[in-house]
Amino acid sequence: MENEALNKGEEPVQGYVRIPLSILEIATGVIVLAILSWYVVQAYHLPKPFNSTDVGAGGFPLLVAIGTGIATISMIGLAVARHMGKMGQADSRWRRPLFVLIVALLLVGQAVTFETLGVYLCVALFSAAIMVAAGERRILHVLGVSIGLVAFVYVVFALALNVVFP
Repeated sequence: MENEALNKGEEPVQGYVRIPLSILEIATGVIVLAILSWYVVQAYHLPKPFNSTDVGAGGFPLLVAIGTGIATISMIGLAVARHMGKMGQADSRWRRPLFVLIVALLLVGQAVTFETLGVYLCVALFSAAIMVAAGERRILHVLGVSIGLVAFVYVVFALALNVVFP
């Protein structure tokens, strides 16, 4: 059995969680669609533009939601086709499922604390925490990426788009 795995170019690995990729994509897609529906309702309640040619406060979030919804529905459709055997099957292997859960919780925590911590501090702290939880141990990489992300967000949003964050 191990020789077969080695012949396919795969390493035999012990202690990982293995989930069919099609099932994971369907489950994730359904969750994303549920979140998108809430997002669309919230975006729809934002103020309409005063100028008929303007996108307005709710226009951009609606465009993002529609684009993401189309991509998510496409992903679910392909996953269903793959699961029914019309396309190749693949597995998702999580060697450190506890760390995957920790990173997912950190991403949720980041979304929840954006307003309280402020965007720049939140991006800096959570990007560093996510990198450490994902296994990065080189402190210069953690600091460099965190500072680089904050600088990127500042340049793009504050300087280029003139968006003021809390």
